[in-house]
Amino acid sequence: MTELYQALAQGFLIGSTYGLLALGMGLVYGVSGVVNFSHGDFISLGMFMCLALYSAFSLDPYVSAVITVPVMTALGALVYRFLIRPMVGHQFLMIVQLTLGLSLVLQNGILMVFGGQPARTPSVVETKLILLGDVVLRLPHVIACVISFALAIALYVMLRSTDFGRSIRAVHQNSHAAALMGINVGRVQVLTFAMGIGLLALAAVLLLPGTPIQPTQGLRYTVITLLVVVLGGMTNFVGIMLGGLVIGVAEAFGTIYLEGPLGLLMPYLIFVAIMLFRPQGLTWRAAR
Repeated sequence: MTELYQALAQGFLIGSTYGLLALGMGLVYGVSGVVNFSHGDFISLGMFMCLALYSAFSLDPYVSAVITVPVMTALGALVYRFLIRPMVGHQFLMIVQLTLGLSLVLQNGILMVFGGQPARTPSVVETKLILLGDVVLRLPHVIACVISFALAIALYVMLRSTDFGRSIRAVHQNSHAAALMGINVGRVQVLTFAMGIGLLALAAVLLLPGTPIQPTQGLRYTVITLLVVVLGGMTNFVGIMLGGLVIGVAEAFGTIYLEGPLGLLMPYLIFVAIMLFRPQGLTWRAAR
């Protein structure tokens, strides 16, 4: 029974961070219709930026977020403005090829600068544990869970209660009507993509403590994010967070109860099973 509670707790904590990763993709897709296949490599870039700041200035990853998040946000705005925006409205396959090419550029750029060996960025909290009876929780996972849910709530409030949030919703519902109402659709799309990359930079910081990193890890994060987004219904934020928890718990159960490749396959098997019986995803309806 202790193993069961441990798997549930670990999966819930990790799954909340997966939900945060997927919120960025869902937000961008809802506004521009772009599925960013370089998503995971931007996470890798954020992690290696933290490693560089630690190597140069001995900055803890949580402190380096003050630098990495604004830099990655600005980078996201530039990438969308000069690379992706000219392709929006063309064939979907062209955008897929563009983001896949960007993935290869980021991956090989990281490889050239940092080499191919796994690395680790120390943090003051990475060895801290929280004991709840017989269940052991790593403090970095708890911090990641709290911040992920706080950001998800803040994002929801922003979309519902601010002018910029209403602009995002208007562009999502009908970009042509939004433009006729005076909304600068291009500006909203650029800022939304930049916000999505900024969320990835923060998620990279939350995932980093105690986690070995390597330049080729981006594909794994991209695939996990796609699983979560598809489970959640692409633009349904509640469903996306729920999908993150499902994938996180499945991964934890596979790690604890199964050995070898079968344990690694558990999240994907759960995804296939859910899609077979609920093709519409985990929620009853898509968010409007």
